[in-house]
Amino acid sequence: MDVEQEVRQFIVDDLGWSGVAATLTPDYQLIENDVIDSLGIFEIVSFLEGHFGIEVADDELVPENFETIGAITKLVSAKSAS
Repeated sequence: MDVEQEVRQFIVDDLGWSGVAATLTPDYQLIENDVIDSLGIFEIVSFLEGHFGIEVADDELVPENFETIGAITKLVSAKSAS
């Protein structure tokens, strides 16, 4: 499973969005469509740090990094490469 799929699976399973799994495309607006809020971002960050072994810095906790699954995937890829 790649990063995008694992993030999607986390949102579906752990954040309780199984009813909309098919709509969670890489560019689906998570914040705008109320899939995640500030608490959801915190939960995603905890998941990313634990699952992928990365550290998300305070200055990276901006909506742009969490507005879509694609943005989250890009963040993880950038952090994993460094």
